[in-house]
Amino acid sequence: MSKLISRSVFCLLVLFNSSANAKISQWSLGAAAAYSPSFYKETPSNTTIIPMIGYEGEHLFLRGFSGGYRLKPVGSPQNIIFRFVYDPRTFKPNDSNDSNDSNDAAMQKLDERKSTVLGGVSYQLITHVGIIEFTGGTDVGRTHNGLYAEAAWRLPIRGRGWAITPSLGYSYNSEKLNNHLYGVSNEEALRTGVDQFNADWDGQFFIGLSTYFHITPNVRVTGGLRYVNLEGNLENSPMIEHTTSSTGNVGIAYVF
Repeated sequence: MSKLISRSVFCLLVLFNSSANAKISQWSLGAAAAYSPSFYKETPSNTTIIPMIGYEGEHLFLRGFSGGYRLKPVGSPQNIIFRFVYDPRTFKPNDSNDSNDSNDAAMQKLDERKSTVLGGVSYQLITHVGIIEFTGGTDVGRTHNGLYAEAAWRLPIRGRGWAITPSLGYSYNSEKLNNHLYGVSNEEALRTGVDQFNADWDGQFFIGLSTYFHITPNVRVTGGLRYVNLEGNLENSPMIEHTTSSTGNVGIAYVF
């Protein structure tokens, strides 16, 4: 009986993953917004709004802030996926609170940390208990040239005109990437008085939830939440105030 149940779940995952993109060459047009509270001391949250062009094909897909190309057709039990994603994480010194606090004044003298685009390659496996992905990549925007690796699990639950997908995983970043986001160089330390901090290879756990639903057959609303928990020596960065953060995004699109 347990084998029968496992096989049934596996078949449903393949079927759901395929049926979600059953309409090959499906285009959509709309707008999306992303919200991310800042890890940094005395800085406001990041909000990004962009026009969204979406495409769901058998191999190619575009989904607002991300996109990619599958070597095998969508829904294949195993796949290799080349992907890119916009990384909105930034630090703008001028956004620090303008007060008489010496810590705020020092934060305003640090170097700016800009957003970038990350590119990578994923191995995707559809199993009896969900979809497992292993991803490795780098900064294709050449902002910090750091590396990252990620292992993630997702469980798509789909109905008629809607879907909800819980996920969890772990992301591991290189020294270059972590220093870009959380490090304080010797030059910055001398200029600002903030303690020098050299970030090592380290990462964060995350838990996510994404969804979409159709208001009408042609109007689709999407959304997502992601909780991130920094770990290791990243918690000791003098730049950060919180080691946890919850990010979100929402979008609406017309499906052709």
